Amino acid sequence: MKQGMRAMAGAVALAGLLATAAPATAKDRVIAVDGVSKADADRRVEILVHVPEGANADAAAERALAGQGAKKAPPPEQPQESSYSFTGLEWDVFPVVQNYNGAGERVGGAQSALTNTLPDWSNVSGSNYRTSFGGTTTRCPSLVRECPGAQRNDRYNDVGWARLQNGTLGVTWSTSGTDEADMAINTRYAWNTGCRAVSGSFDLESVFLHENGHVAGLGHSTDTNAVMYPSYQTARCSLAADDQAGMAALY
Repeated sequence: MKQGMRAMAGAVALAGLLATAAPATAKDRVIAVDGVSKADADRRVEILVHVPEGANADAAAERALAGQGAKKAPPPEQPQESSYSFTGLEWDVFPVVQNYNGAGERVGGAQSALTNTLPDWSNVSGSNYRTSFGGTTTRCPSLVRECPGAQRNDRYNDVGWARLQNGTLGVTWSTSGTDEADMAINTRYAWNTGCRAVSGSFDLESVFLHENGHVAGLGHSTDTNAVMYPSYQTARCSLAADDQAGMAALY
């Protein structure tokens, strides 16, 4: 990964408020907050926080950061007069290979939900970025805090499921010193697949698509039509023009 003028390598997290799963309702919100590990400045985290109706969004964001051992990060780099932004993560070796551990998965078709998102980010016109599926694994994503032992680099980019703390919907960590990005999705929450808006659950492919944008190095966008807009609004499983423009600018 190259740092250049960008911030240190990105990591991505999705977080909710409750210690146990709660249904998503039409009046709930999902907001975004960016952070960096308190223990290691090489780890950056982006969090989408599930805010139930009536809850304080700022307090929810702080709890989400604290739950991941992170503090709020400086704003990401945003090119002048653009909607998209960059996290600082920039891969220089392709493809970026992801592996999947299905142990404990909460919904059928989860692996397909993940692999469906890879061509979207690999096939952007004007971009050299490429990502691919390496197969299944039994490894726990080693950078995820809830995996056994301390967070560590094992040089695999693994995606799996875990009983995440503090209501976190899902989490992805990555490092720049060693090229690696690991992700886990919370087994406490209800998920659906098929890119559908289903009451009481979150669409897994939409979450994977957004998070894999961060894995590629994109930050949030101010364009409400973009996949990288900092909110889960509904099922959204195809890139918008702003997402593609950001990728072409980054790679």
